[in-house]
Amino acid sequence: MSKPIRPFSKQSWKQLIEVSRFQRPATAWIRAGQLLNVYTGEVCEGHIAISQDRIAYVGGKEPLTDEQTVVIDAADLTVVPGYIEPHTHPFQLYNPLTLAEFALSRGTTTLIHDNLNFFQKLEPDQLDRLFAVMYRMPVKNFWWARLDPQTTDDSLKRAFTPERVKRMLQHPLVLQAGELTAWRELLDGAEDIEELMYLARLEGKPIETHNPGASAETLNAVTAAGVTCCHESITAEEVLRRLRLGLYAALRHSSIRPDLPDLVRGLLQENHQSWNRFMLTTDGSAPFFFAHGFTDFLIRLAIENGVPPVDAYRMATLNPAVYYGLDQELGGIAPGRLADILFLEDLAHPTPVKVMAEGKMAVEQGRVIAPLPEIDWAQFGIGKLPAPTWKAEPEWFRVASTGEKFPVADMINAAILSHRNESLPERNGAIVLTAHDDYLYAALLDRQGKWICTGIVKGFGNIHALASTYTLSQDIIVLGKDAVQMAQAVNRIMENGGGICLMENGRPLFELSLPLMGGMSLENMDVLIARTSTLVHLLRERGHRHEDPIYSLLFFSATHLPSIRFTRKGLLSVKTGTILIRSRELGG
Repeated sequence: MSKPIRPFSKQSWKQLIEVSRFQRPATAWIRAGQLLNVYTGEVCEGHIAISQDRIAYVGGKEPLTDEQTVVIDAADLTVVPGYIEPHTHPFQLYNPLTLAEFALSRGTTTLIHDNLNFFQKLEPDQLDRLFAVMYRMPVKNFWWARLDPQTTDDSLKRAFTPERVKRMLQHPLVLQAGELTAWRELLDGAEDIEELMYLARLEGKPIETHNPGASAETLNAVTAAGVTCCHESITAEEVLRRLRLGLYAALRHSSIRPDLPDLVRGLLQENHQSWNRFMLTTDGSAPFFFAHGFTDFLIRLAIENGVPPVDAYRMATLNPAVYYGLDQELGGIAPGRLADILFLEDLAHPTPVKVMAEGKMAVEQGRVIAPLPEIDWAQFGIGKLPAPTWKAEPEWFRVASTGEKFPVADMINAAILSHRNESLPERNGAIVLTAHDDYLYAALLDRQGKWICTGIVKGFGNIHALASTYTLSQDIIVLGKDAVQMAQAVNRIMENGGGICLMENGRPLFELSLPLMGGMSLENMDVLIARTSTLVHLLRERGHRHEDPIYSLLFFSATHLPSIRFTRKGLLSVKTGTILIRSRELGG
């Protein structure tokens, strides 16, 4: 980014210079802390003079002060730059405001967000206004421009026209394109995704991809197309494969892929010593995963698993700033940079005791004290799902026998559904599940009640009924053994305008309201951490054994993942593109 992140007047610019030359009093003075210099790797004692929102001077001399100067004694503290989270999905039950508030409380002062759900649902002017409101915060909120919807659903693809995507790419708060999940289509010559990738390349934006397990040949091809980063490495060799081709690697530690310790240990075993093209990301984890922290937790994990402390901090500060072209503004404690400064006990404890954002104290002892905007979500067209004109019926969740082996969706992990053809018991033309087996009836149900795709899932646990409007395809996912309670769960969440409901013995065992687009709560992160931890605990008691059941709900309709998925057309074999069991029309 060539222009300043926060615009300033010529007078402010001149005052910054004057403070740096000891000709004008500093507006704030951080006195004699241990300063981490991410540029050299040194930790030295020194002073920091601030002029309004920017750092004017770093060094051994005390700045000029007056009675208006705010003096912060850092003698017993270590001072580091504000953290940068380069890859968030700000609609994973939390919303962008509650995520930003939580991130700030843990020292993350810059977030780069996925725009997917908002891009699909909001008009361009609504999106512009949302971006503007989110930017008027102590936390800097930037965005990606998605190029594909992560699903083959034509109704969701319609938003991704060249005109709309180009407009998004040219927005000053949009820093990258991606994450690209339609890379297969790109390499196969699909004209629509080729056009969007070409536009992103012409705009000079970094382009992040989603290439789990990709070969060197595939990575060569997507890199030739303009890709600059990938966060999908699950082994050290995959990380090195990306680095060797000039890509950045975002090391992920998330609720669905808690990989960071293994990646770090694997890289150290390979005697890898250069960490300047790494970043750290929580990859839009489910709320319960943040009980341990945010970017601060990732830095601690990196250090505990052998990364030199200075390099661990660089991965969360300078490296992402350089990657996004923001290092003239962010990523270090140096003159001219915005004064995003964290006060730590020491480098072994990355969770700050105090946070300064743009020259003003924003967090004290984990509590956000800076004013945050109140967002009227309705002005952006974001609210509860419309009250349904239909009621789900138990018969909808009947899974018809095919007369042959049935294509079961077997959960290999929280994200991957393997395709297994199995002989299942049947009665009167329908699949019959026993009370104690590890199989569930499953359905993807249209929010308007017009169609339903039914199937069988193995490996989620043994539950009476679970329904959720939190899905990638923006439909309703329903799982369970009891069709009556499955219908009840659906009707409850739709009557409430969106949410998650776990039913047992005819009553709701767990409910979470999601009144923003059916996927986001209004509760703060602390409440969501507690509530989602309760849901995970209840599901584990009932046999769920994978990392993140909440993400599993999201991904049942995600056709960018192998190998069998629930879609509006029916049960899809991702590899062949064929519909194994067709969806049924309903009366809604």
